[in-house]
Amino acid sequence: MSGADDELCGLWVELDTADCIFFEASTSPLHRDHIVLHEISHMLLGHSSSSDTSTGAHLGELFTTIDPRAVRSVLGRANFSSPQEREAEQLATRIAKLAKLTPIPKTRDPELDRLDAALRGDGRR
Repeated sequence: MSGADDELCGLWVELDTADCIFFEASTSPLHRDHIVLHEISHMLLGHSSSSDTSTGAHLGELFTTIDPRAVRSVLGRANFSSPQEREAEQLATRIAKLAKLTPIPKTRDPELDRLDAALRGDGRR
């Protein structure tokens, strides 16, 4: 998947026996996590779509190895124009905040960690 304005950057496909989440391959790890949380939020909120037109594409164009008859629901994340998309985005944001989801820190000089701690006032030196 590739994401640009109004292009699909996340997708939840509910099959008879599994749920599959797809996300934009070139996005950052933090954005990837948020896309996945957004799609999981659709599940938690009970959102579904019985129409493959909700993604802006037909299933046959998206997948070549999944039998469209096995698909129970498809929801795609491209924008937030529908109430379901806004609800899922709000829940994903709340979950990320509660989980304190942050980018994985890169290894850095311990001196920077010491300065960071001093500026925060937690006394590590």
